[in-house]
Amino acid sequence: MDRLTRLQRITLVLFVIVVTNRVMVSATGYSLLGGDLFTLFFVVFLALSSVTLAGSVMRKVRWKVRNRAS
Repeated sequence: MDRLTRLQRITLVLFVIVVTNRVMVSATGYSLLGGDLFTLFFVVFLALSSVTLAGSVMRKVRWKVRNRAS
């Protein structure tokens, strides 16, 4: 497994914060200060990670199509 990039690490930390916030709201009724802002940041960073991942997947697909045996 490759090391996580900075973008992936930030997304993972935001995911943990969002999940913790949701569990805390379910258990106590209280949320973290700025919980909705963390959710917004998570969605933005998830979209950025998806675009980055899609780019690398498309490069691999183009390479395989270009270099396939006839």
